[in-house]
Amino acid sequence: MSAHVVVIGSINQDATVTVDRFPEPGETLYSRSLSYRLGGKGANQAAAAAHAGARVRFVGRVGSDAAGPALREELAGHGVDVSGLLVDEGTTGSAFITVSATGENTILIDAGANGRVTSEQLDAAALQAGDVVVLQGEIPAAANAAAIASARGAGATTILNLAPVYGIAAEDLAAVDILVVNETEAGLVLGRPAPRGAAEALDAAAQLTERGPRRVLITLGGAGAVWYDAAVAGGPQGAHVDAISAGPVVDTTGAGDASVGALAAALTLGLDFERAVAEAMRAGSAAVLSAGAAASYGAIEPIGI
Repeated sequence: MSAHVVVIGSINQDATVTVDRFPEPGETLYSRSLSYRLGGKGANQAAAAAHAGARVRFVGRVGSDAAGPALREELAGHGVDVSGLLVDEGTTGSAFITVSATGENTILIDAGANGRVTSEQLDAAALQAGDVVVLQGEIPAAANAAAIASARGAGATTILNLAPVYGIAAEDLAAVDILVVNETEAGLVLGRPAPRGAAEALDAAAQLTERGPRRVLITLGGAGAVWYDAAVAGGPQGAHVDAISAGPVVDTTGAGDASVGALAAALTLGLDFERAVAEAMRAGSAAVLSAGAAASYGAIEPIGI
């Protein structure tokens, strides 16, 4: 196995508080617990891909504060090559997460060093044909645009998890191989209300392929996901995939990132898109069984071929 998952993206310190319920505007509540963990969509996806059995490199940036070196060490502990993770002056990215007793969450993000990721860092990616490049919306759009172009030039496959949604140029979106969004993000990209139900989501996925990406995965939370593949020989195919219940939901934070990481890992291992989606769903279901994002990924089993 020579192909790598190469994640170019964000890394944060997650400050997570658990509460019985979310506060109303202007209300003060006591939390049940407070923890600080590795986070950021990019770092989460890299950790998940490594747990799923892929060889993973991470390209990003942390600050010179106390959090930066600690996060670098923690990400490496998940089996990720962090030689492309730079340390610079300034603060590390941070996420402030509130988790309710039902496992739902709200998140506020301060970009910190993630906002200073540049296209010049792409040399550290050392992209090769067969690699799978994973991008998100938590680093500057210019860096993503450069990465998409570099991946296309190297013959690598690009997965763009367009979260949060930003105003991506049409030509950049058209050069992406696989687009991953949730239902809200799908609606934002299409400029219409979020799809309701699997049938509408599948229709939205088909419409998203008309923007350029030949494969689309729309995650639907507890309702599972839909996938659409416009590049299949014999004509486009798509389907709804039910959510997998692996046990009681403790914390949904990072479940989507687990799915993206496992999807990328499955593709580097040679699985087709439909089978890769199935592995993504399994990883997402495993990630909700314990608290935290990357901290919960030990439950992700390596993908069997």
